[in-house]
Amino acid sequence: MSQESNRGLQQGFRPETPHSAGSLTVESGLEALRTSPEFDGTIEPLDGLDEFETCEHIALFYTSLEERFATVTPFIRQGLEQGERVMYVIDTLSESTVLSELRGGDVDIDGAVESGQLTFHSLEETYLRSGQFDSDDMLSLYADCIEEAKAEYPGLRVTANTNFILDEHATIEEFMIYESKVNNLFQGEDCIALCHYDCNSIPPKTLVDVIRTHPHIVYKDTICHNFYYTPPEEFFDTNTSIREVERMLNTLVDRSEARAELNDTIQELEESNDRLKRFAYVASHDLQEPLRMISSYLQLLESRYADELNDEACEFIDFAVDGSDRMREMVEGLLTYSRVDMDDSAFEPVSCEDIVDDVLTDLQVRIDETDATVYVDALPPVEGNAQQLEQLFSNLLSNAIKYSGDEPPQVEITAVQQGDRCVFSVSDNGIGIDPAYVDQIFEIFNRLHSNEEYQGTGLGLALCRKIVNHHDGDIWVDSEPGDGTTFYFTLPHST
Repeated sequence: MSQESNRGLQQGFRPETPHSAGSLTVESGLEALRTSPEFDGTIEPLDGLDEFETCEHIALFYTSLEERFATVTPFIRQGLEQGERVMYVIDTLSESTVLSELRGGDVDIDGAVESGQLTFHSLEETYLRSGQFDSDDMLSLYADCIEEAKAEYPGLRVTANTNFILDEHATIEEFMIYESKVNNLFQGEDCIALCHYDCNSIPPKTLVDVIRTHPHIVYKDTICHNFYYTPPEEFFDTNTSIREVERMLNTLVDRSEARAELNDTIQELEESNDRLKRFAYVASHDLQEPLRMISSYLQLLESRYADELNDEACEFIDFAVDGSDRMREMVEGLLTYSRVDMDDSAFEPVSCEDIVDDVLTDLQVRIDETDATVYVDALPPVEGNAQQLEQLFSNLLSNAIKYSGDEPPQVEITAVQQGDRCVFSVSDNGIGIDPAYVDQIFEIFNRLHSNEEYQGTGLGLALCRKIVNHHDGDIWVDSEPGDGTTFYFTLPHST
């Protein structure tokens, strides 16, 4: 250990810009990981920890250096940012290796080492100070470190690799005694510890017992509140076996009840969803006739009494007819939208090239009117519903032509196969989409332009997403204002 690190163990050093930190608890340690850009994993909610048996210990189980420091780095950086003393117990890694992993971000790691805020210590100087693991000796060392840190710092943060557990004298009973005592030592103190356990070097039998000793664990980038946790007092209880059996059985019961409740909820949601689909279909279908009747009678009124109506009345009738027609278009779109989920016909091989040819034939008038150029690459066959896929390509091509701006539309359709999926793209040179709205364009009835600018119902892209989802695919967009738009979507490849 360096002279500077050794000096840091013996006396406290205040960082150059210390600031007050809140009480050190397991919540603050877990919060360091939750808010860290380096820790990109699953985090069990931190609410309700007051109802969970806990202590200021977090256990990290790792299998690689990268996995290890994805957790260790934010834990240490948070402590340094909050002005705390950070004590790092290293094992086979060199101090320079650890420092290279910790550097980065806004924290001056080297400055913290130079000031003594961050200190490094070997296993031989800590857990194996007397030649073998001695829990009382280690507790005495920690007690001194806590007192020294409190004199100059708001708290002490410890992170340590625990390969001392491999010492032949460090039995699991000795380890549990140590855990029990260190929990009592940390209780009420501004001190928190993150212990690292190497899954590659520690025997599975030992790891099982280690897991039981920590109420909070980090494994595979996931923070878990550990229902296998066994408090030390229970571990040494004469009824340990009975308690463990009860714990395991109750865990199985709780998980089974949760899964059964989840299945019931899923079934209820599916039934509710089916009812909503049928309602949307029936409502859309039944609304069409009244809307047609309103439009027809308004036009009949205008034709029969044109001589008796002034210009303002005729204008009002035109507005009403236009509104009725637009409402009918929306109802027809909603009917088409609801039919996607109602259609349970089996998928079959579909030629996308034939589909696009049919779409281009239907759009030929608009293509000629706008002087559009449509380039179609070789397209692979897919498994799907031909009618729905024709609607998908038709909507995307229609949009590409509609939102072309002042220049003649140029549209390109391509596809590549990736495994059992095909990734399609429909690109144009149009007006583009503001990135702020790309998450909204697939929402039903959500339009970015007024009807005076571009006519539409706000259902086209929502229908595209519904069709792609129905084919177990994904759809997304890449666009910048003025630089055109590319829609991507995936469909199952037909083998």
